[in-house]
Amino acid sequence: MARLTKKDWLEEGFKILGEFAQNKLKILYLCERLGVTRGSFYHHFSSIDNYIAELMQAWEEENTLGFIKEASKGDSPEEKMERLNLQVVQIKQALETSIRSWSFYHPVVREHLERVDKIRLSFLQGIFEEMGNDKKKSLNLAKLEYAILIGLQQLFPDISRKEMEKIYEVYFEG
Repeated sequence: MARLTKKDWLEEGFKILGEFAQNKLKILYLCERLGVTRGSFYHHFSSIDNYIAELMQAWEEENTLGFIKEASKGDSPEEKMERLNLQVVQIKQALETSIRSWSFYHPVVREHLERVDKIRLSFLQGIFEEMGNDKKKSLNLAKLEYAILIGLQQLFPDISRKEMEKIYEVYFEG
């Protein structure tokens, strides 16, 4: 069997989170799922807390900072919003929902989620400001936009990409 990389471990953690099994993110369970010994885990991570912190950092980089980087390539605020929404509908909504619920009882996850929420809201607010809205209105529009996404994720964690696209079409085209 090939050696597992840090990325392999993190991907398995995301799979577990996508199954709403946050409580199973334990070293032994991860090792059982991957068919390896604990030594393999400790080769990459010093503890389960270190693993969870790296898992949350990878999620932040991929599903927030990466999205912002891609959306920022848009020439206009409308194009930035469109690029952002194209990415948002493609993510596994269950993973986002799982992380949000996990944050209620895990301080490291809560810390990462709070940072991600601030980054996402700030980016959205910036887009709305570029559209000509003042700071206060832009912040409120950003909160509303973000609340709609989180509400969809909470109500329909298994929503398909196609269903998300249809909802966004209705929302943005009025």
